[in-house]
Amino acid sequence: MKIVMDFRKYDGVIGGVERAVIQITDCVARQGHRVILLPKENRLAEVKAEFEGVPNLKFIPLDVHTHVMSAKNAYLDSVRIQEIARIEEADVIHFPYNWSFPFNKGIPSVLTVHDVIPLTFREAMGFFTNYLLYRPGMRIACRLNDVIATVSEFSKRDIAEKLGVSPMKIKVIPNGLREPYGQNETLQVEQDEKYGLQGDFILYVGGIHERKNVVGLIHAFAKLVDRSGFPGKLLVTGSVSGAPYQIKMKKLVDAAVRNIGMEGRVVFTGFISDEELDLLMRRALFLAYPSLYEGFGIPVLEAMKVGTPVLTSNLTAMPEVAGGAALLVDPHNIEDIVVAMSRLLQENELRQNLIVKGRERASSYSWQGTAQLYLDLYEGLCS
Repeated sequence: MKIVMDFRKYDGVIGGVERAVIQITDCVARQGHRVILLPKENRLAEVKAEFEGVPNLKFIPLDVHTHVMSAKNAYLDSVRIQEIARIEEADVIHFPYNWSFPFNKGIPSVLTVHDVIPLTFREAMGFFTNYLLYRPGMRIACRLNDVIATVSEFSKRDIAEKLGVSPMKIKVIPNGLREPYGQNETLQVEQDEKYGLQGDFILYVGGIHERKNVVGLIHAFAKLVDRSGFPGKLLVTGSVSGAPYQIKMKKLVDAAVRNIGMEGRVVFTGFISDEELDLLMRRALFLAYPSLYEGFGIPVLEAMKVGTPVLTSNLTAMPEVAGGAALLVDPHNIEDIVVAMSRLLQENELRQNLIVKGRERASSYSWQGTAQLYLDLYEGLCS
Protein backbone atom coordinates (compact mmCIF):
# COMPACT_ATOMS: atom_id res chain seq x y z
CA MET A 1 0.00 0.00 0.00
CA LYS A 2 0.90 3.66 -0.33
CA ILE A 3 -0.15 5.79 2.64
CA VAL A 4 0.03 9.58 2.90
CA MET A 5 0.70 10.40 6.56
CA ASP A 6 0.15 13.97 7.75
CA PHE A 7 2.78 15.07 10.27
CA ARG A 8 2.10 18.81 10.59
CA LYS A 9 1.56 18.33 14.31
CA TYR A 10 5.31 17.87 14.94
CA ASP A 11 6.86 21.06 16.35
CA GLY A 12 10.06 19.74 17.89
CA VAL A 13 8.43 17.98 20.87
CA ILE A 14 7.34 14.35 20.81
CA GLY A 15 4.06 14.08 22.68
CA GLY A 16 1.44 11.37 22.45
CA VAL A 17 0.22 12.26 18.95
CA GLU A 18 3.73 12.59 17.56
CA ARG A 19 4.80 9.31 19.13
CA ALA A 20 1.81 7.55 17.57
CA VAL A 21 2.67 8.86 14.09
CA ILE A 22 6.33 7.90 14.48
CA GLN A 23 5.59 4.39 15.73
CA ILE A 24 2.80 3.62 13.26
CA THR A 25 4.85 4.94 10.33
CA ASP A 26 7.91 2.96 11.42
CA CYS A 27 5.97 -0.31 11.79
CA VAL A 28 4.02 0.09 8.53
CA ALA A 29 7.11 1.07 6.50
CA ARG A 30 9.17 -1.82 7.84
CA GLN A 31 6.44 -4.20 6.67
CA GLY A 32 7.10 -3.07 3.09
CA HIS A 33 4.37 -0.46 2.68
CA ARG A 34 5.26 2.93 1.22
CA VAL A 35 4.63 5.97 3.45
CA ILE A 36 4.67 9.56 2.18
CA LEU A 37 5.27 11.69 5.29
CA LEU A 38 4.20 15.34 5.34
CA PRO A 39 6.02 17.47 7.95
CA LYS A 40 6.30 21.23 8.19
CA GLU A 41 8.99 22.58 5.89
CA ASN A 42 10.88 24.17 8.78
CA ARG A 43 10.95 20.83 10.65
CA LEU A 44 12.03 18.63 7.75
CA ALA A 45 15.60 18.05 8.95
CA GLU A 46 14.44 17.07 12.46
CA VAL A 47 11.81 14.71 11.12
CA LYS A 48 14.28 13.05 8.75
CA ALA A 49 16.65 12.52 11.67
CA GLU A 50 13.84 10.97 13.73
CA PHE A 51 13.19 8.42 10.96
CA GLU A 52 16.82 7.71 10.09
CA GLY A 53 17.20 4.13 8.90
CA VAL A 54 13.48 3.53 8.29
CA PRO A 55 12.90 2.18 4.76
CA ASN A 56 10.09 2.93 2.31
CA LEU A 57 9.69 6.57 3.36
CA LYS A 58 9.34 9.67 1.23
CA PHE A 59 9.29 13.14 2.82
CA ILE A 60 7.28 15.93 1.22
CA PRO A 61 7.37 19.12 3.33
CA LEU A 62 4.42 21.49 3.59
CA ASP A 63 4.87 25.25 3.66
CA VAL A 64 3.02 25.93 6.89
CA HIS A 65 4.14 27.01 10.37
CA THR A 66 1.27 25.78 12.54
CA HIS A 67 -1.06 22.78 12.60
CA VAL A 68 -4.00 24.70 14.10
CA MET A 69 -7.45 24.80 12.55
CA SER A 70 -7.16 27.49 9.87
CA ALA A 71 -8.06 28.40 6.30
CA LYS A 72 -4.52 27.64 5.16
CA ASN A 73 -4.54 24.17 6.67
CA ALA A 74 -7.99 23.50 5.21
CA TYR A 75 -6.54 24.47 1.81
CA LEU A 76 -3.66 22.06 2.31
CA ASP A 77 -6.11 19.29 3.28
CA SER A 78 -8.34 19.89 0.26
CA VAL A 79 -5.86 20.82 -2.46
CA ARG A 80 -2.16 20.32 -1.80
CA ILE A 81 -2.38 17.00 0.07
CA GLN A 82 -4.91 15.66 -2.44
CA GLU A 83 -2.52 16.63 -5.23
CA ILE A 84 0.35 14.82 -3.47
CA ALA A 85 -1.82 11.73 -3.07
CA ARG A 86 -2.70 11.78 -6.76
CA ILE A 87 0.89 12.25 -7.95
CA GLU A 88 2.19 9.54 -5.60
CA GLU A 89 -0.70 7.22 -6.56
CA ALA A 90 -1.48 6.75 -2.87
CA ASP A 91 -4.23 4.46 -1.60
CA VAL A 92 -5.24 6.34 1.55
CA ILE A 93 -4.55 9.53 3.52
CA HIS A 94 -4.23 9.45 7.29
CA PHE A 95 -4.84 12.68 9.19
CA PRO A 96 -3.72 11.76 12.74
CA TYR A 97 -4.69 14.84 14.75
CA ASN A 98 -8.32 15.63 15.56
CA TRP A 99 -9.29 17.61 12.46
CA SER A 100 -8.79 17.87 8.72
CA PHE A 101 -10.93 19.29 5.94
CA PRO A 102 -10.57 17.26 2.72
CA PHE A 103 -13.41 19.01 0.86
CA ASN A 104 -11.98 17.92 -2.49
CA LYS A 105 -11.21 14.33 -1.52
CA GLY A 106 -9.65 12.15 -4.20
CA ILE A 107 -9.01 8.97 -2.19
CA PRO A 108 -10.26 7.55 1.14
CA SER A 109 -9.10 9.34 4.29
CA VAL A 110 -8.85 8.40 7.96
CA LEU A 111 -9.07 11.00 10.72
CA THR A 112 -7.83 10.09 14.20
CA VAL A 113 -9.69 12.01 16.90
CA HIS A 114 -7.88 11.18 20.13
CA ASP A 115 -10.44 12.87 22.34
CA VAL A 116 -12.75 15.87 22.56
CA ILE A 117 -11.28 17.33 25.74
CA PRO A 118 -11.91 21.00 24.76
CA LEU A 119 -15.63 20.25 24.66
CA THR A 120 -15.42 19.51 28.40
CA PHE A 121 -12.37 21.56 29.51
CA ARG A 122 -11.68 24.63 27.37
CA GLU A 123 -8.38 25.16 29.20
CA ALA A 124 -6.21 27.35 26.93
CA MET A 125 -8.92 27.79 24.29
CA GLY A 126 -10.92 31.02 24.36
CA PHE A 127 -14.72 30.96 24.45
CA PHE A 128 -15.23 32.19 20.88
CA THR A 129 -12.51 29.95 19.46
CA ASN A 130 -14.07 26.98 21.20
CA TYR A 131 -17.70 27.61 20.28
CA LEU A 132 -17.38 29.31 16.90
CA LEU A 133 -14.39 27.45 15.43
CA TYR A 134 -13.35 24.28 17.25
CA ARG A 135 -16.74 22.66 17.87
CA PRO A 136 -18.28 23.24 14.42
CA GLY A 137 -14.91 22.57 12.80
CA MET A 138 -14.60 19.14 14.39
CA ARG A 139 -18.14 18.25 13.36
CA ILE A 140 -17.35 19.16 9.75
CA ALA A 141 -14.05 17.26 9.89
CA CYS A 142 -15.80 14.12 11.10
CA ARG A 143 -18.32 14.35 8.25
CA LEU A 144 -15.69 14.89 5.56
CA ASN A 145 -13.44 11.92 6.41
CA ASP A 146 -14.43 8.34 5.62
CA VAL A 147 -13.55 6.80 9.00
CA ILE A 148 -12.91 8.29 12.42
CA ALA A 149 -10.36 6.37 14.46
CA THR A 150 -10.05 6.92 18.19
CA VAL A 151 -8.10 5.44 21.07
CA SER A 152 -10.72 4.06 23.49
CA GLU A 153 -14.33 2.98 23.76
CA PHE A 154 -14.85 5.95 26.06
CA SER A 155 -13.61 8.38 23.40
CA LYS A 156 -15.82 6.66 20.83
CA ARG A 157 -18.90 7.29 22.99
CA ASP A 158 -17.79 10.85 23.75
CA ILE A 159 -17.19 11.67 20.07
CA ALA A 160 -20.51 10.15 19.04
CA GLU A 161 -22.41 12.06 21.71
CA LYS A 162 -20.70 15.46 21.52
CA LEU A 163 -20.00 15.67 17.78
CA GLY A 164 -23.04 13.81 16.50
CA VAL A 165 -21.01 11.15 14.69
CA SER A 166 -22.57 7.75 14.05
CA PRO A 167 -20.87 5.09 16.20
CA MET A 168 -20.74 2.94 13.05
CA LYS A 169 -18.26 5.42 11.54
CA ILE A 170 -15.90 5.32 14.55
CA LYS A 171 -13.20 2.64 14.85
CA VAL A 172 -11.40 2.09 18.17
CA ILE A 173 -7.65 1.56 17.75
CA PRO A 174 -5.85 1.83 21.12
CA ASN A 175 -2.50 3.51 21.50
CA GLY A 176 0.55 1.29 21.65
CA LEU A 177 3.26 1.17 24.26
CA ARG A 178 6.97 1.73 23.69
CA GLU A 179 9.66 -0.47 25.15
CA PRO A 180 11.06 1.10 28.34
CA TYR A 181 14.69 1.98 28.95
CA GLY A 182 16.65 -0.19 31.34
CA GLN A 183 18.34 0.68 34.62
CA ASN A 184 20.97 3.45 34.59
CA GLU A 185 22.92 3.88 37.83
CA THR A 186 24.65 7.08 36.68
CA LEU A 187 21.31 8.68 35.82
CA GLN A 188 19.89 7.53 39.15
CA VAL A 189 22.64 9.36 41.03
CA GLU A 190 21.93 12.47 38.96
CA GLN A 191 18.22 12.23 39.78
CA ASP A 192 18.96 11.90 43.48
CA GLU A 193 21.01 15.09 43.38
CA LYS A 194 18.70 17.04 41.11
CA TYR A 195 15.44 16.27 42.92
CA GLY A 196 16.74 15.68 46.44
CA LEU A 197 15.65 12.04 46.51
CA GLN A 198 16.79 10.29 49.67
CA GLY A 199 14.20 7.55 49.91
CA ASP A 200 10.72 6.65 48.72
CA PHE A 201 8.69 9.00 46.54
CA ILE A 202 5.36 9.15 44.73
CA LEU A 203 5.26 10.06 41.04
CA TYR A 204 2.79 12.02 38.94
CA VAL A 205 3.30 12.15 35.16
CA GLY A 206 1.65 14.64 32.84
CA GLY A 207 1.14 18.30 32.11
CA ILE A 208 -0.16 20.91 34.50
CA HIS A 209 -3.67 21.35 33.18
CA GLU A 210 -6.99 21.84 34.95
CA ARG A 211 -8.18 18.38 33.90
CA LYS A 212 -5.03 16.73 35.27
CA ASN A 213 -6.15 17.51 38.83
CA VAL A 214 -2.65 18.38 40.07
CA VAL A 215 -3.97 20.76 42.74
CA GLY A 216 -6.25 18.02 44.07
CA LEU A 217 -3.33 15.56 44.14
CA ILE A 218 -1.17 18.04 46.06
CA HIS A 219 -3.88 18.50 48.70
CA ALA A 220 -4.27 14.72 49.00
CA PHE A 221 -0.50 14.32 49.35
CA ALA A 222 -0.41 16.89 52.16
CA LYS A 223 -3.12 14.98 54.05
CA LEU A 224 -1.22 11.74 53.50
CA VAL A 225 1.94 13.24 54.98
CA ASP A 226 0.03 14.64 57.93
CA ARG A 227 -1.72 11.36 58.77
CA SER A 228 0.94 8.78 57.99
CA GLY A 229 4.16 10.69 58.48
CA PHE A 230 5.29 9.66 55.00
CA PRO A 231 8.80 11.18 54.67
CA GLY A 232 9.12 11.06 50.88
CA LYS A 233 8.34 13.50 48.11
CA LEU A 234 5.76 13.92 45.38
CA LEU A 235 7.45 14.37 41.99
CA VAL A 236 5.40 16.18 39.36
CA THR A 237 6.71 15.86 35.80
CA GLY A 238 5.80 17.86 32.71
CA SER A 239 6.95 21.10 31.15
CA VAL A 240 5.18 24.45 31.42
CA SER A 241 5.15 26.49 28.23
CA GLY A 242 5.08 30.27 28.08
CA ALA A 243 1.41 30.26 27.13
CA PRO A 244 -0.78 32.42 29.44
CA TYR A 245 -2.96 29.46 30.44
CA GLN A 246 0.07 27.38 31.41
CA ILE A 247 1.55 30.21 33.44
CA LYS A 248 -1.78 30.70 35.21
CA MET A 249 -2.07 26.99 36.05
CA LYS A 250 1.50 26.84 37.37
CA LYS A 251 0.77 29.81 39.65
CA LEU A 252 -2.32 28.01 41.00
CA VAL A 253 -0.29 24.87 41.64
CA ASP A 254 2.55 26.82 43.30
CA ALA A 255 0.03 28.63 45.49
CA ALA A 256 -1.46 25.29 46.59
CA VAL A 257 2.01 24.04 47.56
CA ARG A 258 2.72 27.20 49.61
CA ASN A 259 -0.67 27.34 51.28
CA ILE A 260 -0.39 23.81 52.66
CA GLY A 261 3.28 24.06 53.56
CA MET A 262 4.60 21.49 51.10
CA GLU A 263 7.58 23.48 49.78
CA GLY A 264 10.45 21.09 49.31
CA ARG A 265 8.12 18.10 49.49
CA VAL A 266 6.46 18.64 46.09
CA VAL A 267 9.11 18.75 43.36
CA PHE A 268 8.44 19.91 39.80
CA THR A 269 10.87 18.25 37.40
CA GLY A 270 9.94 20.12 34.24
CA PHE A 271 10.37 18.28 30.95
CA ILE A 272 12.27 14.99 31.24
CA SER A 273 13.43 12.48 28.65
CA ASP A 274 11.83 9.07 28.20
CA GLU A 275 14.89 7.44 29.77
CA GLU A 276 14.66 9.62 32.86
CA LEU A 277 10.90 9.08 33.04
CA ASP A 278 11.28 5.30 32.89
CA LEU A 279 13.86 5.34 35.67
CA LEU A 280 11.64 7.50 37.89
CA MET A 281 8.71 5.17 37.22
CA ARG A 282 10.78 2.11 38.17
CA ARG A 283 11.89 3.79 41.40
CA ALA A 284 8.55 5.30 42.47
CA LEU A 285 6.44 3.67 45.17
CA PHE A 286 3.49 4.14 42.87
CA LEU A 287 2.15 6.34 40.09
CA ALA A 288 -0.59 8.76 41.20
CA TYR A 289 -2.70 9.71 38.18
CA PRO A 290 -6.07 11.01 39.44
CA SER A 291 -6.95 12.88 36.25
CA LEU A 292 -10.44 14.24 35.66
CA TYR A 293 -10.46 13.43 31.94
CA GLU A 294 -8.32 11.27 29.65
CA GLY A 295 -9.05 9.89 26.21
CA PHE A 296 -6.54 7.13 26.94
CA GLY A 297 -3.86 7.69 29.61
CA ILE A 298 -0.54 6.27 28.40
CA PRO A 299 1.33 6.89 31.72
CA VAL A 300 -0.94 4.31 33.38
CA LEU A 301 0.39 1.60 31.08
CA GLU A 302 3.97 2.89 31.10
CA ALA A 303 4.07 2.50 34.87
CA MET A 304 2.50 -0.95 34.73
CA LYS A 305 5.02 -2.11 32.16
CA VAL A 306 7.99 -1.39 34.46
CA GLY A 307 6.29 -2.96 37.48
CA THR A 308 5.04 0.11 39.34
CA PRO A 309 1.61 0.08 41.06
CA VAL A 310 -0.89 2.60 39.71
CA LEU A 311 -3.53 4.77 41.36
CA THR A 312 -5.82 6.38 38.81
CA SER A 313 -9.34 7.73 38.32
CA ASN A 314 -12.61 5.90 37.96
CA LEU A 315 -13.67 8.35 35.24
CA THR A 316 -13.51 8.59 31.43
CA ALA A 317 -11.04 6.19 29.74
CA MET A 318 -8.88 5.33 32.73
CA PRO A 319 -10.83 2.30 34.07
CA GLU A 320 -10.94 0.93 30.53
CA VAL A 321 -7.19 1.30 30.01
CA ALA A 322 -6.31 0.05 33.51
CA GLY A 323 -8.43 -3.06 32.99
CA GLY A 324 -8.71 -3.96 36.67
CA ALA A 325 -4.96 -3.63 37.24
CA ALA A 326 -4.99 -0.27 39.08
CA LEU A 327 -6.47 1.15 42.26
CA LEU A 328 -9.31 3.43 41.16
CA VAL A 329 -10.45 6.58 42.98
CA ASP A 330 -13.02 9.32 42.60
CA PRO A 331 -10.72 12.19 41.54
CA HIS A 332 -13.19 14.78 42.81
CA ASN A 333 -12.97 13.32 46.32
CA ILE A 334 -9.70 14.25 48.09
CA GLU A 335 -10.43 11.84 50.93
CA ASP A 336 -10.85 8.97 48.48
CA ILE A 337 -7.41 9.73 47.00
CA VAL A 338 -5.82 9.94 50.46
CA VAL A 339 -7.25 6.59 51.54
CA ALA A 340 -6.07 4.90 48.36
CA MET A 341 -2.57 6.38 48.69
CA SER A 342 -2.43 5.19 52.31
CA ARG A 343 -3.33 1.68 51.22
CA LEU A 344 -0.55 1.64 48.65
CA LEU A 345 1.92 2.72 51.33
CA GLN A 346 0.80 0.18 53.91
CA GLU A 347 -0.52 -2.91 52.10
CA ASN A 348 2.34 -4.79 50.51
CA GLU A 349 0.07 -7.57 49.27
CA LEU A 350 -2.05 -5.01 47.42
CA ARG A 351 1.06 -3.50 45.84
CA GLN A 352 2.36 -6.90 44.70
CA ASN A 353 -1.02 -7.86 43.30
CA LEU A 354 -1.20 -4.63 41.28
CA ILE A 355 2.33 -5.13 40.00
CA VAL A 356 1.53 -8.60 38.66
CA LYS A 357 -1.79 -7.54 37.15
CA GLY A 358 -0.22 -4.37 35.73
CA ARG A 359 2.56 -6.19 33.90
CA GLU A 360 0.00 -8.55 32.39
CA ARG A 361 -2.25 -5.67 31.36
CA ALA A 362 0.58 -3.68 29.76
CA SER A 363 1.73 -6.73 27.78
CA SER A 364 -1.45 -6.56 25.69
CA TYR A 365 -0.48 -3.17 24.20
CA SER A 366 2.17 -2.67 21.50
CA TRP A 367 2.77 -0.25 18.65
CA GLN A 368 3.09 -3.22 16.32
CA GLY A 369 -0.45 -4.21 17.24
CA THR A 370 -1.69 -0.65 16.78
CA ALA A 371 -0.01 -0.35 13.38
CA GLN A 372 -1.57 -3.63 12.24
CA LEU A 373 -5.03 -2.42 13.19
CA TYR A 374 -4.45 0.73 11.12
CA LEU A 375 -3.21 -1.36 8.19
CA ASP A 376 -6.37 -3.46 8.41
CA LEU A 377 -8.39 -0.24 8.41
CA TYR A 378 -6.54 1.18 5.40
CA GLU A 379 -6.98 -2.04 3.45
CA GLY A 380 -10.65 -2.22 4.32
CA LEU A 381 -11.18 1.30 2.98
CA CYS A 382 -9.43 0.49 -0.29
CA SER A 383 -11.06 -2.89 -0.94
